[in-house]
Amino acid sequence: MRTQLTLLVTLCLAVAGCSAPVSSSPSRSVLPGASSTSSGQSSDPLHSLLLRDVRTGATFTLGELAAERAVLLETMAIWCTNCRGQQRQVVDAHALTDFESVSLDVDPNERAADLADYADREGFDWHFAVADGDLARMLRERFGTAVLNPPSMPKILLRTDGSVELIGLGQQLGASELAAILGG
Repeated sequence: MRTQLTLLVTLCLAVAGCSAPVSSSPSRSVLPGASSTSSGQSSDPLHSLLLRDVRTGATFTLGELAAERAVLLETMAIWCTNCRGQQRQVVDAHALTDFESVSLDVDPNERAADLADYADREGFDWHFAVADGDLARMLRERFGTAVLNPPSMPKILLRTDGSVELIGLGQQLGASELAAILGG
């Protein structure tokens, strides 16, 4: 299964003509021009993006959430069974440590109302938002095309110190693994 997934990701990258390297190792980064402030908050553009929760309509930024505790940002799609399996591990991880979760739908064909129905049906009680084209482009430029491939279960960690890291690409992390990463 892992070999097939690797082959599928490689094929998608070749078809897309993307030359960005795909790596399963963490990618800790701050965008050019981004910096941490003395309060630990980052001027990282990812922190300042305004997102809208599809269930409540409330707007929020990842920086607001990361001010108090680590944030797990997962790119996903409603149809992705790998994403659903990872999200079930996130539910269990919330019982082990305190962190914020945001699931970001990156499929341009999915609607906010359908995403809200999905989150409610599955019993996931964190923020769900839809990525627009600009956000998808920003994520792709920063982390590579695989971050927009939901079956590879992309997970981005935003720490309270303003740092941002791609974690566990291509692998499902268990609840205890997530808790160790997010609580540490």
